[in-house]
Amino acid sequence: MIRTCREQKGLSQEELGQVVGVTRQTIAAWEKTERVPSIEQLGKIAKALGVPVDLLFGQRETVEPTLLFRADVPSVLSSELRRFLTRKAEDYAVVEKLTGSFPVIPESRPMAEEDISFIETVARDIRDWLGVEDAPLGDVLTLLEAKGLKVIPQPLPNEVSGFSAYTEDLGGVIFVNSGHATERQFFTGLHELAHLIFHRKEYSAPSGITTKSDPRERMANGIAGAVLLSRTQIENELKSYRNRWIPEPLLRDMKYRYSVSMRTILLRAEQVGIISKRQMGMQIGKINAAYGKDKEGYELPEPIAGRRLQRLVYRALADEKITVSRAAEILGTSIVDVRNELAQWYWGAAA
Repeated sequence: MIRTCREQKGLSQEELGQVVGVTRQTIAAWEKTERVPSIEQLGKIAKALGVPVDLLFGQRETVEPTLLFRADVPSVLSSELRRFLTRKAEDYAVVEKLTGSFPVIPESRPMAEEDISFIETVARDIRDWLGVEDAPLGDVLTLLEAKGLKVIPQPLPNEVSGFSAYTEDLGGVIFVNSGHATERQFFTGLHELAHLIFHRKEYSAPSGITTKSDPRERMANGIAGAVLLSRTQIENELKSYRNRWIPEPLLRDMKYRYSVSMRTILLRAEQVGIISKRQMGMQIGKINAAYGKDKEGYELPEPIAGRRLQRLVYRALADEKITVSRAAEILGTSIVDVRNELAQWYWGAAA
C-alpha cells in the first residue's frame, strides 16, 4: 500500500525517503515488504502521504463499493488501489454525515435497446435533472457534485479514463482521471453517470474486460455526448454545414463555449445527420494527425471538482466535528494548508 499511496501523491521513492529520513533503497524494501518500518517511521510515512496509518498496514475490514471497470485491462485497478480509493469514498461519506448531507444515487433505469432516439431521450432527461435544459453545461463535474454525487479526481493510469462505484451507504461515486484533458474528464463523468443509471445490476457482478465496441460502452458514450451537446444545440450551430466540411476554427470555438472535445462535436454532427460517418472519420483523422489521439491543441481551463468535499470538510471543521489533522488526511493536504484555509473560511464567514 505504501507504493500505491506514494504514486497517488506523485512522489518518487527518493522524495519520500528524504521526507522520512531513509534511503530510496529502504523505501523500495518497504514497498516489497522485505522490511518493515518502525512505528515512528510509519507515522512519518502516513503524514508525508496524507493518509491514515491504518490504511498503510492495517487489516481493517471494509465492504468495498463494487467497481464497474472501464479499462481494457482491469488489472490496472489493483486490490490496493481499490482499497485506497474506497477509503477516499468512505471518508467523503463520513464528512457528509457529519454535516447533515445525504448520499445520492441516481435513479436506476433498465437499459433499452441501443438506438439514437433512446439516447436523445435519456440525454434530455439528464439535462433536465442537471437543471441546464439547452444551455451549455460548463463544468460538468461541478454540476454532478451539486446533485450530491461524490466526484473524486484521481491520478490513474492513462488507459483508464475513470470508473464508478456505489453502495447504499456511500451513494454514487465517480472517479475521473485527473491527468486527462478537461473535456475528457467531463465526458468521463457523464459516461460513468450513464453506467450508474443503466448498468446498476452489474456492479454486484462486474463482467470484467470491456471494449469500445461493447454495447454498454457505446451507449454510455452516446449518452455522454448527447448530454454535452443536445440535438437542438448541434443543429442550431451546424445547420449551415450540412454535408460540408466543418472548419476547425468553428470546432475550436464550440469546444470553448460548450466545454466539449472537437471529436465529440463531430460525433454528434454525424449522429444527428449533419455529416456522414465517412466525413466524421476523415475530420477526426485530420485532428489525430495534427495533434495525436489524446490531444487537440487547444486546452480548456482545469475543472474544479472536489470543491463540494472541501466545502463540507471546512464546515465540519468550523463546527468542531473533526480535527485539523483529520481534515488534512481527507483532503490529502498538509495541516499548515488546512489551517491557512480555515482562517480564510472564518474570515469569509465574518465578512
